Amino acid sequence: MAVLTFRRLGFSEAELEAQARAGNRFDKRTSVMYRSMYDMDNPPDEDIRSFESAMGKIPEDYKSFLKSNNGGIPSATLLKTKSNERVINALLALKAPPGFGDSIESHLNVYEGRIPSNTIPIASAGSGDLILLNIDPSKFGEVLYWDHNFESDDDDASDYFGNTEVVSDSFSAFLDKLTPDVG
Repeated sequence: MAVLTFRRLGFSEAELEAQARAGNRFDKRTSVMYRSMYDMDNPPDEDIRSFESAMGKIPEDYKSFLKSNNGGIPSATLLKTKSNERVINALLALKAPPGFGDSIESHLNVYEGRIPSNTIPIASAGSGDLILLNIDPSKFGEVLYWDHNFESDDDDASDYFGNTEVVSDSFSAFLDKLTPDVG
C-alpha cells in the first residue's frame, strides 16, 4: 500500500494564483487567511499541552500527527466503515488563523452541544459529518464516525452516541483504514 501523505491546509501563493486562473477568486481577507494557514508552523509541545489542559489528555499517536502535520488533506480519502463508504475531506488543524474553517477550534464552536462530550472533532467528512476522537478514559483513543443526518433533536446531545459508529480503536488504526478514492 502507498504511504499516506497530507497536503498542507490553506493555499500557497502559487496555489492562490492557480485558483484565480481557474475562476475561483477569493476576497483579500480570505486569501490572507488561506496563505497564513499554509505558512503556519506545526504546533509545538506547548500548544499541545495547552490544548490538553483545556480539553483533556489526547493519545500519543494523535499528538505525533499534530506535531508533524497540523492537520491536512490525506492522499487517501476513502474510509470503509461497517455501514458505508465515507469520504474524509480534511484532518483538522490544531493551530490555525482565526476564522479558518478546517480547525479543531472552529468545529468545537460549530458543533458545541451536538457532539458527545469527551470527544474531539479531528476530521471533516462528506456532507457535514465528522470524525471524532474519544478521550473518555473508558474508551480512550477510539475513533468514531459522527453522522449529522441522525443527530439528536435534544438541545444538548453531549451524551448521545446514537449517530456514531466506531471506526477504529486508535488514531493510527484510523489512518491505516484510509484508502484511495478511485471513484
